[in-house]
Amino acid sequence: MSQIFPSKVSWWLFGPIIAFLLGQGIYAAVKQVWPQVLTSLTVLGIFYWLLRYTYYEVQPDQQNLRIVSGPMVWQVPVTTITSITTTHNPLSSPALSLDRLRVRYGTSDAVLISPADKAGLLAALRALNPAIRYE
Repeated sequence: MSQIFPSKVSWWLFGPIIAFLLGQGIYAAVKQVWPQVLTSLTVLGIFYWLLRYTYYEVQPDQQNLRIVSGPMVWQVPVTTITSITTTHNPLSSPALSLDRLRVRYGTSDAVLISPADKAGLLAALRALNPAIRYE
């Protein structure tokens, strides 16, 4: 049975951006600048999509770590994961917090994720691949 781990969210990072977009949309609506209102609503919709649908799913039956961030989906075979390390790397990734894990897999691939329950995700992955190193 699959286990889903939601992403941790750094509200201090997203809160001001969302507040700005809301303010801009309200101001544009009062001034009746409809293209700006539409743009604000579109960007807010994308933020909502990312905030609501960024999660990490461990699929034991398929031996996969499925990473979902809005419209984007990655499949990482658990058997290819070599190590997991903690990091605060700000590079773009399917993570909504700077409190992240770097998942190394294959020969040189890596992805940064930010599960709210790091220990739970690590335990679920190690149950499928005990060779995963945690550094």
